Amino acid sequence: MSTESLIASQLLNRHEIPLAVFDHSIKSDSFGLYSGKQSDFSIPAYRKKLPDQFEKAGLDLMIKITKQTAKHFLLRRLIYPELKQASFYELLQCLEAIQLDPVNTVERNHHLVAGLRLPSFTPPDLNNTLTNGQAFEYFAQAACILPMNDYPLFADVRTQMRLRAQVELNRYASTAADILSKLASDGPLPSNAFASENKVRAGWDTTEEKTKESSHVLAMLFQTGQIQVVGREGATRFFARTEDAIPLSLLQQEHEQSSEERSHALLKKYARAYRIFSADDARYGWQHKSTAASRKKMHQEFLANNTFTEVSIEGVKRSYAILTEDLPELVKCQSLEIPEGIHFISPLDSLLWYRERLEDLYDFYYRWEIYTPKQKRMYGAYVMPILEDGNLIGRIDPLFDRGKGTLQVQLLSFESDVFWSNNRKTRIMEALHIFAKQLGADHVKLPETISIKL
Repeated sequence: MSTESLIASQLLNRHEIPLAVFDHSIKSDSFGLYSGKQSDFSIPAYRKKLPDQFEKAGLDLMIKITKQTAKHFLLRRLIYPELKQASFYELLQCLEAIQLDPVNTVERNHHLVAGLRLPSFTPPDLNNTLTNGQAFEYFAQAACILPMNDYPLFADVRTQMRLRAQVELNRYASTAADILSKLASDGPLPSNAFASENKVRAGWDTTEEKTKESSHVLAMLFQTGQIQVVGREGATRFFARTEDAIPLSLLQQEHEQSSEERSHALLKKYARAYRIFSADDARYGWQHKSTAASRKKMHQEFLANNTFTEVSIEGVKRSYAILTEDLPELVKCQSLEIPEGIHFISPLDSLLWYRERLEDLYDFYYRWEIYTPKQKRMYGAYVMPILEDGNLIGRIDPLFDRGKGTLQVQLLSFESDVFWSNNRKTRIMEALHIFAKQLGADHVKLPETISIKL
């Protein structure tokens, strides 16, 4: 049976095409679709080459892959991205966004994410992208650092934030005016340059007024796009007015683009950040306050116009998709060996963003327990998954005792099918010592017992 007939048969009977068929087509170029460059691969062209039954049946294209291929693809794009210059800015462009978090139990999440992929990374590298105007901070997956060129894409989110915060900003109009005036004359300035004694109820406050009024107003000015973070030193952020921090060309672009253009561009950015994604994700497309119906509608539109290609993963009920331009890379992952290595994944790493994907692909349940009451925690406050040769095999709960220079592993736990062999112990210890060295620790202390999940 010819490749074309096989595809038609698969489409008509199962609505799915095995990835191996695309592999054959790309290698042999039997449809004249691929010349070796990723951008040259075209699903619309592929459709046109199919027999007439395809169009008559009106069926959508779906690629069928194994879990192993899906995991390999994620590893290559998210954990082992190909970097030519090995700089933090290049990494940020590859990952699209890096989630920010101030918790410093081990190290701040954004530093851990960068350090995993760039062994030579230091915190000033991240700060430099802010101070030299290569990056900005805003809400994507959550609070993130993002490439500066993406600033216009979040205009609609900022507008919604302004509408929600307007009444509260009016209440503190005098404080807001003072902050903006001070930044105009003396900025950029650190957050503590605006410290006030007056306390208000905001943020995580529930009953008592614990937040400084200046901190509350700074947060609102940032959320509504009136000021920007232009530097970080430890837990201290430096602020400047938006007109002084964002290039004029990007501010103009924000007004020239339509809301639909921004929404579509933001969805494609989300897809590049996730690589394998589902419309079931509540954060799908990073569309602020979107409904499940609107997410699915946009997803179907992008499948219909061939920007996305649906992916059926063996043994997984949930429907996933990838960028159609990623198909050649997906094909490569069938034959390339998975990179070997042991890594400890930070709680807010992009590999872990969609918890359901972890369960679907890795059969791995993960929750960050930092805000879970101590007596209800299953593993620990800063539990980090262990990635071994492409599989999630267990967890550690680390604590960096900076005073003693010791990385204390409070828990080391493995999945039920993982054997604690001498070879694995040696590799885990080597990985822990590398991790400790990156943190600046001199020693590693293991727990007295190793647990294996039943």
